[in-house]
Amino acid sequence: MTFASEIPLSLGDKSPLALKPLLAAKPQDIYRHRAERLETLAEGSPLADYLKLCRSLVATQLKLAEAQEFGPAPELDMTQPMPLSLQYTADNHYWLVQLQSLLSEMLPLVPAAVAGVIRELMALTPEQQAAYGNSLRQGHLSDVPAQYSLFLWAALSAYWAHWAPMVISRMDIAAVKQTALCPVCGSHPVASVIREEPREGLRYLHCSLCETQWHYVRAQCTNCDDAKQLSLWAFDDHQANIRIETCDHCHGYTKMLFVAKDPRMEVVADDLASLGLDSQLSDKGYSATTLNPLLLAHES
Repeated sequence: MTFASEIPLSLGDKSPLALKPLLAAKPQDIYRHRAERLETLAEGSPLADYLKLCRSLVATQLKLAEAQEFGPAPELDMTQPMPLSLQYTADNHYWLVQLQSLLSEMLPLVPAAVAGVIRELMALTPEQQAAYGNSLRQGHLSDVPAQYSLFLWAALSAYWAHWAPMVISRMDIAAVKQTALCPVCGSHPVASVIREEPREGLRYLHCSLCETQWHYVRAQCTNCDDAKQLSLWAFDDHQANIRIETCDHCHGYTKMLFVAKDPRMEVVADDLASLGLDSQLSDKGYSATTLNPLLLAHES
């Protein structure tokens, strides 16, 4: 195991038109945009109460990002793919400091029922909190009480989103391969984002944990790589800002957000606010191959 800060910087291709396999997050910008978008989407929404709770949570993540109190750089194995995955990072509990700060900040902002959940989570031992966090990162969502998952993931995400850009700057970008999971931390994507830079129409998947975006070619299933049994859906308008790509090979789907059509869109917020589309896809026999950090549904 080595500290990422000990690995030399990777220079990469500096051309402004070069296709960048990885786009590092700027957590403060992401959380600020997400909070603003959640506030807008909450207006008149049947999900208004939940969107407002999520807005408070993201605003608290922004405070953590601005405070920059994340401890020493994590120890990890930079020779491996997905170096920030649980498999290759030494067991450290620095993210638990972020969890306690997040819970303390949230406590006066939430309704009484949610405050009770937060107090329960704060009262758990660090060992239990850490075990729940590891279960979430392994994708074992059902091993964690559902009422705790939102807050645990928010703290984990704030911590790893802080360190991911440093790790990316030291990765061998040329060795990054197209993958269904985040090449940095091994987590599932939230959705696809169709970008206009550096070239028009590029698709990037957005990580649900470390907020990294990674390139994935269009017209290819982001879950099983099949390119022959894909369909593109738009339930209201074939030029809709949010469209859905389904695969009849694996029966999975992912949303595609065309952010150039509406720069106000934000991947996590708009995915959450468009749950009606998920219901329609479920009725057609498809299952989501993505994960929204503000709606951690237990696996079946």
